[in-house]
Amino acid sequence: MTSKTREEQELELSTEFVLSEPRAREFLWWVLSQCNVYGAPHVVNGETGIHIGRRIIGVTIIDQLNHVNPTAYAEMMIEAHNRAEKRKREENVSTPDDE
Repeated sequence: MTSKTREEQELELSTEFVLSEPRAREFLWWVLSQCNVYGAPHVVNGETGIHIGRRIIGVTIIDQLNHVNPTAYAEMMIEAHNRAEKRKREENVSTPDDE
């Protein structure tokens, strides 16, 4: 059994802190969405490497989340879905006509 380095321990504590804060999870979800983890790399003007790099960063973050809390990513996905549904409901609320 290997012991964790101080850096690994501090990263785990930081990850736990981020996961404990709703706003931090929302921001992290946005960062992950920018990484396009599940999308295919786009071939646009030779920027494929940039897209692959973003994906690698996203996968690395998800791996860290799963290491600290195996259900965290799924919980963040549910929270994002609920936020989107709430926004959709709020946008569909009809306003009274000025008749």
